[in-house]
Amino acid sequence: DDEDSVAIPARKELVKPSIPLCDECLKIVEMAKPVDLTYVDMTGGHKEHPHMGAKDAQGELGYIHNETHLHDDPPKFNMNKEDLMGACKRRDNNYKMLTEKVNIDFQGEKEAREKLGKDRAKIFCLVYTTEKAHTEIPRIRETWGHKCDGFMVASTKADAAIDAVEIPHEGPEEYNNIWQKVRSMWSYIYDNYYEKYDWFHIGGDDYYLLVENLRLYLESEEIRTAANGGAYLPTGDETYQTPLFLGRRFAYMGDMNDIFNSGGSGYTFNKAALKTLVVDGIPNFRPHAKTFSEDTVIARLLSTHGIYPYDTKDRAGGERYMPFMPGHHYGYRLPADITKDWYAHYSIDIKEGPDHCAEHSVAFHYVKGMSMYRLHALLYDLCPPGIM
Repeated sequence: DDEDSVAIPARKELVKPSIPLCDECLKIVEMAKPVDLTYVDMTGGHKEHPHMGAKDAQGELGYIHNETHLHDDPPKFNMNKEDLMGACKRRDNNYKMLTEKVNIDFQGEKEAREKLGKDRAKIFCLVYTTEKAHTEIPRIRETWGHKCDGFMVASTKADAAIDAVEIPHEGPEEYNNIWQKVRSMWSYIYDNYYEKYDWFHIGGDDYYLLVENLRLYLESEEIRTAANGGAYLPTGDETYQTPLFLGRRFAYMGDMNDIFNSGGSGYTFNKAALKTLVVDGIPNFRPHAKTFSEDTVIARLLSTHGIYPYDTKDRAGGERYMPFMPGHHYGYRLPADITKDWYAHYSIDIKEGPDHCAEHSVAFHYVKGMSMYRLHALLYDLCPPGIM
């Protein structure tokens, strides 16, 4: 009887990625348990840290930042012509790395836009700072910040003009208490933006994010497969997800059993990792600790849930998340005794010179002052004609 029949939805075929995950990548993915993506309210009425929320410019709690403000109304690139000319003429190692090796994948970006349209990976970007460093933020907003779908600056003073939000936390505002600051920042992001975004990236006020490259990496078959358990591509209607913790892997003091993602160039969570951190981890793991090494604490917290830093190298062995300026990596050479050099000692199977960086790197660190403008000009072909 047609009236009583029920249409059975067609079963979606499981599809494997064109290239399977690397052995190390699959091992990392399989240690994590899939997470139900349903939002769980952890606010508790916003009465206690780390869920007290944010303050507005008048110091009143309850403020919710408009995280699409920058994306919807981006400012112009404001580097003056004389400074731009001088920056483009210099032929140092930063110039060499960004003209000989690292670039924005404009072709991949064009193809992804044509194929996916508006159905792209949505990225929320967070920069943490203090009021005294607010002068650094305009350069971030004019360069890479507005390319993120959502953007926010977590600071000690709210300022809507630069997307800065004051997020109170337990203990004093000082370098040695960054862990408490990060607990509150991640809790605020989860409480207010978890259901709107697919990925969440955090770092300090001196990192440069190559957003197109990051988004393409997150949309790649590799990462979509990893977030789906490691064997098959997602079908698009999954309600569970494998947590992914992406960044630049370091082995603490060379110990391969104590791997963390460096906070320098930032690290990236998918929804499952963020939910695990805020719902299951933060309430129970060192809740009142006072320390500056938030990146190692985050890694150790997540490891108690089977979540370990994913290997984010490209197929050529180049690193995507870089803890220094491009020029530093271009000129860096491994010492004969790696235990005498912290960077060599902490790094995991790195290459030297231009090969150290992935062609489509996603982030650099220690990008201060006018360097933020310079890297942007070199990457996006903004130098005056004839200079390059």
